[in-house]
Amino acid sequence: MRRLFALLGLALVLGLAAPAQAAPQWHFDRAHCQIIFQVKHVFAPVMGRFQKFGGKVSFSPTDLANSKVELVIDAASLNTDVPARDKHLRSADFFEVKRYPKIRFVSQSFEARGKNRFVIKGRLTLKDVTKPVEIEFTHLGTKPNPMKKGVLLAGFQGRFTLERLDFHVGSGKFWEKGLIGNRVVVFIHLELTRPQ
Repeated sequence: MRRLFALLGLALVLGLAAPAQAAPQWHFDRAHCQIIFQVKHVFAPVMGRFQKFGGKVSFSPTDLANSKVELVIDAASLNTDVPARDKHLRSADFFEVKRYPKIRFVSQSFEARGKNRFVIKGRLTLKDVTKPVEIEFTHLGTKPNPMKKGVLLAGFQGRFTLERLDFHVGSGKFWEKGLIGNRVVVFIHLELTRPQ
């Protein structure tokens, strides 16, 4: 009997010591993913997008403790459909992409906020500044990919806001003249896949 209890105790200790299994890893379906930013120019909101990004996503709505996100954006890939403006935004006046080529977000925790709604808390590094941000997102659903047998497809829609001057994006003179707003809204639309 003592031996049985000893074996059970050992099994329990080993079970507690075993590393937690990560939530399933997902991959970007690049043709159906977008990172869009919006900022006010005098009166009208102007939108742009980052065309190159990647990273790692592990997510399960039933295993938030082991869900993780690392998103890396190529800053030079910004596109507002106005070449002269894009060139200016890549310059030292704004994103300074030659010195700071990557924008990085690393999650620290996930929280449920109601049916299919969540918040990711993490740290955003933009230029020479790293600050905490919270991304609200909706898990739009998960289903077999109708175009690829044996593949699961999941949809997500998120958004967050930041103050661009907090990240040294813009010297402030455009804000002072009332040309460009300080508040930037970022929209994230993702379709992710993994083997079924």
